[in-house]
Amino acid sequence: MDDAARRIDVLDAPGHLRDATFALLALVALAAVAAGCGPRSVALYEKVMGSPSYARVTESATRTREVRDGLDTRFILSATWLSRPWVSAFAEEYSNIYYLDAERRERMISHWRGESDKYVRFFVALYVPEDKGGNDLEKPGTLWSLRLVRTDEKDFEPVYIRKSSLRPEEISRFFPYSGTWYRAYEVAFPPEAGEPAGSPRAGSPRLKLVLSGVEGRAVLAWQ
Repeated sequence: MDDAARRIDVLDAPGHLRDATFALLALVALAAVAAGCGPRSVALYEKVMGSPSYARVTESATRTREVRDGLDTRFILSATWLSRPWVSAFAEEYSNIYYLDAERRERMISHWRGESDKYVRFFVALYVPEDKGGNDLEKPGTLWSLRLVRTDEKDFEPVYIRKSSLRPEEISRFFPYSGTWYRAYEVAFPPEAGEPAGSPRAGSPRLKLVLSGVEGRAVLAWQ
């Protein structure tokens, strides 16, 4: 079969087969371009889609707990420990995205580095069903209690709980687990909360983030 006949067969194929054929051809073309561009194409992909290294670091620093009553979800708590390794990965990822906006890039990276040097910080995403309400960790009169517990079981109150300084689209990019119905917070604890305390028992977590309220209690642990 010559090339002209093949083109006619593709054009005469059913819609879903024709679409699949064109999609396959597009993928082959994209692969060829990527192979030709080498490292440059990989760098461009990471700028647009996000680097695998940042995703790995964030995944390893993130914990999630869903509190249920039977089939009923009471709330879902997710948190990322903004440790020095995470902040370094974040700075690199943020630089890749805002490489043409030096002012915003330096301002944001400087802020996140500075805060994480002064405090033990977490990015916290909380989902509470609309009918239950009360997703208000930052308010002085909130019914929620958030504590950080050290290895020696000493607990610490937050220095502050704030709504995230990131834009909604940035939250989706850097913390994809924080969905539309979540509220995002930045939480800081005093630096001594992260200091080693005595000789921990084997297998005991280094830090525990504990959220308690009328809807239940969730504990996230980091080794």
